[in-house]
Amino acid sequence: MPVELYSAEERGQENTDTLKVFVKDSSGPISSFHGIPLVANSEANTFHIVVEIPRWTNAKMEIVTKSLLHPIVQDQKKGKPRYVANSFPATTYPAVQFYRNDLYIVNLN
Repeated sequence: MPVELYSAEERGQENTDTLKVFVKDSSGPISSFHGIPLVANSEANTFHIVVEIPRWTNAKMEIVTKSLLHPIVQDQKKGKPRYVANSFPATTYPAVQFYRNDLYIVNLN
């Protein structure tokens, strides 16, 4: 991971349903969905993003929203790992930060 404050820990085997990628900071594992702040540096106007299709690969990865710590796993379709057609997708998505409490989830887009 290019950001010094965060690292990735891979568990399992690539291209299988056993692979899980967990995000960690200096205090240990954090949620890849809620634990990374949107703004990296407000003075420099830089932001954090989580990329679901790693550079130079075509494995379709997804953040698991219903699992503890929200690991990143390879998406499955009909029990088989999913891949994108090419490793340079033309579609880009805006950076979004989700905040959650016990009552509701708010998208601060």
